[in-house]
Amino acid sequence: MGGYGFDIALVAVLVVLNAVFAGSEMALISLREGQLRALERDGRAAARTLVRLARDPNRFLATIQIGITLAGFLASATAAVSLAQPLVPLLGFLGNAAGAVAVALVTMVLTFLTLVLGELAPKRLAMQNALRWALLVARPLNLLSAISRPVVWALSVSTNFVVRALGGRPEADPDQMSPEELRELVSAQRGLNAEQRMIINGALEIHERRLREVLVPRRAVLTLAAEQDLLSARRQLAESGHSRAPVARGGHLDDVVGVVRLRDLLDDHEDLAEVVRPAVVFPDSLRVSDALRSFKAEREQMALVVDEHGAVAGMVTLEDLLEEIVGEIYDETDRDVLAVRDGKDGSLVLPGTFPVHDLVDVGVELRDAPPGEYATIAGLILVILGRIPEKPGDHVVVSGWTAEVLGVEHHAITRVALHRGTNPE
Repeated sequence: MGGYGFDIALVAVLVVLNAVFAGSEMALISLREGQLRALERDGRAAARTLVRLARDPNRFLATIQIGITLAGFLASATAAVSLAQPLVPLLGFLGNAAGAVAVALVTMVLTFLTLVLGELAPKRLAMQNALRWALLVARPLNLLSAISRPVVWALSVSTNFVVRALGGRPEADPDQMSPEELRELVSAQRGLNAEQRMIINGALEIHERRLREVLVPRRAVLTLAAEQDLLSARRQLAESGHSRAPVARGGHLDDVVGVVRLRDLLDDHEDLAEVVRPAVVFPDSLRVSDALRSFKAEREQMALVVDEHGAVAGMVTLEDLLEEIVGEIYDETDRDVLAVRDGKDGSLVLPGTFPVHDLVDVGVELRDAPPGEYATIAGLILVILGRIPEKPGDHVVVSGWTAEVLGVEHHAITRVALHRGTNPE
């Protein structure tokens, strides 16, 4: 009986070793790049050892696989030879099949215990405590790797050969997360509230978004005439609710002389031309993130946006760009917020300049919107319609919504009604 107890203890030790190796593998591959960079700045020897191991997956994976294979093989051999034998007399009624049945029963029990105690449970624990587990096993794994270096080298060379033969690159880093995967990761984090998710998603999106998608179109830009007197310019700017505006000859944006701030218009003894500041100009293809950096570097809050032909397409403000990250900064002068209305027929009435990417904020999600370089609901309608509407009434259908043209001025769609369904009512 003492020998049988020893065999059980040996199998238990081998299952525990299997658990340590399996958990170590999961802990090491679960480490994130940010954690590794933090460990590189850590002065502990275990941290430096862990970074070296994690940067060389062939090395630690081969070492761990050797340990798992040996532990599993020895546990199975011990069970088949020693643990099954005492069961044979109990299965004597099966005759010559008693030995085979005993081995099968012991193998099934051992497989179950190995899967639960030696694989699944330790891997789950390692995923939840990856850094702590990895630091604990880093130095022992490094020692085992040094001892088994010849075998590890042979396995690494063989693995690299097979990877190349299958069209892979052994030296390649793991695939980086795409923005879509990061958004899914953020949405799945229970520790983040809705506002935090919105800010993180906004920060991910601004790198992809261009100024042409967020600018205030030129027809909606308040422009001061360079020829007007300072008093009338101050009154016009103050009544608009804005704190700054471009100044142009004749009030035409194609002949801009600069920008002026409301506070610069408070001195009646100065002329309008004396307080005009040079205008910051961005191309409409500039990324929102790059524009934010430029605003910060130049300490400006407003810029004109020009298209590829050099014509002024509109303007952007620092507030506009920040709203792309943190959501709408609601105040009494927000154009889009003031313009959105609920129609009597249950439709949503909004200006033609309403940004397409903000439709989700008013409950409209266009999953299959057509491709194209449009940024507003008016631009979306033009792309689908294929022509400029001359009068209200035209409508298009997209993603289960009907967009109906309610207003047209000077070839521009000024108002749109969105109806849920495929026909306007």
